[in-house]
Amino acid sequence: MNPSRLALCLALAVSTAGAASFTVKPGSAAVVAGAGAGSRRDVAAFRRGGARAAAAAATAATDDDDKTSLSASTFNLIKACVGSGVLALPAGVAAFADSKAGLLPASALVVGLGVLSAYSFAMLGRLNAAGEKVSTSLGNLWENEIGESSSWLVTLSCLLTPLGAALAFSIMLGDMLSSLAMTVGVKGFMATRQAAILSITSLVLWPLCNLKSLAALAPVSMVAVAGIAATAVFMYQRFTSGAYAAGGVFFDTIASSLQPSFDVIGMTKAYSPSILVLVGMVATAYLAHFTALDFHNNLEDNSMKRFGTLVGLGFAGTALINVAFMAFGFLTFGGNSAGLILNNYSTKDIGATFCRLVTVISLVGSYPIFFKGIKNNYLELTARGKVVTEKMEKNTSRGIILLLTGLALILKNAGFVVGFTGAIMGSAIIYIFPPMLHLASTARRIEAGVLEKTRGVKIERLISRGIIALGAILGVLCGIVAVLDSFFPGAL
Repeated sequence: MNPSRLALCLALAVSTAGAASFTVKPGSAAVVAGAGAGSRRDVAAFRRGGARAAAAAATAATDDDDKTSLSASTFNLIKACVGSGVLALPAGVAAFADSKAGLLPASALVVGLGVLSAYSFAMLGRLNAAGEKVSTSLGNLWENEIGESSSWLVTLSCLLTPLGAALAFSIMLGDMLSSLAMTVGVKGFMATRQAAILSITSLVLWPLCNLKSLAALAPVSMVAVAGIAATAVFMYQRFTSGAYAAGGVFFDTIASSLQPSFDVIGMTKAYSPSILVLVGMVATAYLAHFTALDFHNNLEDNSMKRFGTLVGLGFAGTALINVAFMAFGFLTFGGNSAGLILNNYSTKDIGATFCRLVTVISLVGSYPIFFKGIKNNYLELTARGKVVTEKMEKNTSRGIILLLTGLALILKNAGFVVGFTGAIMGSAIIYIFPPMLHLASTARRIEAGVLEKTRGVKIERLISRGIIALGAILGVLCGIVAVLDSFFPGAL
């Protein structure tokens, strides 16, 4: 394909990515995602970041009776998956290789785990279709198939997932605002990431998090769309032009630790635990399973064939975008790819300054959305059956903002947060919850005599058990490796 045409196609695909909004349905463990004012959907959602980062997903339906076309649902599914988290993927490759050949196993991982993620996503739609009654959210399906007593697991997931996203947002905001400050000539403490985090939190994020309604943040979706599309084109152009290669116009304007580095360690770590850093990040890149039932319920003529087509197209598009961002960043900076790839680009690069600016606007607008999801799910876990007073809400909000800000001041690597969140929560939501629900649903239907225990059913139940085991192993190992890679790199 012609390179310029590839960039154009990528920009069109990425332009589906927008900001999501979180609210919580009273009495439910679900986080409800919405695309803007007027959206009403009973579904838990998380989107990276965006930041995925950013984070959560939305469908086009604005009324319970409305249905969404296959094409619109496909774009919305891609939007649900793709977020600012794609900006961390180049660092995932750099964790185990600085050879361009490292993109081969990395791309295979992205595509392979994408297939597995698509399978578990489609499984949730199948379970919904086979249920005695329609489920409106992952938490609702869990209650119907497994029971209400353990539904706190889904609520905890709805708490920890946006918590990880909001923390990554704070770190990214600190990095990008610091770079923007240096671009305009600010020096000293006010140009540090610590000053940026404290300033943006106290002056902007905290007031936004106390808004009674988040409807005013809906226009941020368009900024997120433009920002990710522009960043994709920008990264492609800088890679092909060689602007950051040795002798390039921006090579000498960035620190040596951020300059391109290739073939120092080669592929020596390709078969070491270091590759699990990327595995954790990739889980975040496909984390849209809270929205599966919403997509199934709202799809026009939602036969399993059409739903399967939706899942195939949506996850294939997401895989293409993930591989493209990963490739453009890694091929430009190699082993020195930062946890937030925009950190590698020069403060003197006007294109990079624009990308940072629109990304900041997108993250600021999305932060209160995730914050609300954190608060509501925390209160549901800790105050179930109690009256939540205004004082309790305010104290909870203060505690959350202090926790997030404190951690963001300490942690400097957004890639670590993306990878660790993906390792723990991604493994649970993608690889463990859906097959657990499948085992419970098929057992119930076999016992009721509505499902014959054929060889195919037995094989798929075995596959579900295998995926659960894989998810548990990946969750533990990827979490450990993410910590070691960030804090004890010599151990790997």
